[in-house]
This record gives sequence, C-alpha cells and structure tokens, in this order.
Amino acid sequence: MRRQLIDWYRVRHPEIPATLSNTPLREESTQALAALNSDILTPIENQFGSITITFGFTSNTLKNYLLKHHPGQMAPSLDQHAASERNVKGNVICKRQGAACDFRVEGYEDKMDEVAKLIITQLPFDRLYFYGKDRPMHVSIGPENSRFVQIMKPSDSGHAVPTKRAIGTDSLKLFE
Repeated sequence: MRRQLIDWYRVRHPEIPATLSNTPLREESTQALAALNSDILTPIENQFGSITITFGFTSNTLKNYLLKHHPGQMAPSLDQHAASERNVKGNVICKRQGAACDFRVEGYEDKMDEVAKLIITQLPFDRLYFYGKDRPMHVSIGPENSRFVQIMKPSDSGHAVPTKRAIGTDSLKLFE
C-alpha cells in the first residue's frame, strides 16, 4: 500500500503530534486502501505521472483530532476517507465503506479535468468529487461502484458546495 495514503496528514498538518496513529485497524480498510492504490492511483500515475495525496485515509483517532482542530474540512459519514473503520461505539464511520483520497498529479496541476476523464472512462470508481481544474480531486472506490461524479464549486464563504452531477460516462458532459 502507498504510504502517502496513511501519512498524508504529516505534510498538511505538521502540528499533529507524532504519537497520533493513523493506522487502519480493520482488514477491510487495509484491503480497500490497497485496491484504491492498485485500481485507481497506479493507473493514473502510469498514465500521467507522480501523484501527491492531499487527503487520504483517516482513522477514527485522526478523524476526531481533525474535527476538533480543523472543523469543516471533512464529512466522515459520507466521504469514505475512514474506509471501514469504526468509531468508539463500534459503528462504521462511513456506511459507504471502500476507501477514498484527494490528490493532484504533478504536471497536471491546472488540468485535473484530464485526469477526471481518464477515471470516468477507464477506472472502477465509486465517487468522484471535482473541485476545479486547478484543485485536488476526490476519488473513492467502494462496494457500490456507483460511478457518481459531483462538480463542487466554492461558495461565498469558501466552502465547497455541490452543483452539477451525473453517473458513468454521462458525467463527461459535465466537463464540456
């Protein structure tokens, strides 16, 4: 499995204590992260080049830290970053399960729409959230493999809000 999927927060949030663990505890999470790497990230890297993970796997411990210190950056019950991990009550954090990451591709920092089109036409994904040609994109795998694409735009307050959406190859029209 790609270490960046686990250690991504060390770059984005260097203030997080080194003692905080972001290790998957459930075998299903480890398997989903390995599938995300082999089925999505490796083919993208082979086609376009080096990938930087900007938001990756988020254990329950890291989720709680981020919600306390950086609220508004995530939607744990929806975004699949927690994979199949469980909260302290034993409930799955995200019922969609699977795994997700946000990433950008070196050399395509202003052309992430080209990367999105490859995902849509050639790769098995569950959800893709597209924030703009010059922004990292969110992609997930999961049991549903819904092939759902959501275009996100910044609101006046700076938060991303959903706009147009489509499923499967129909979503290519969203990029015209």
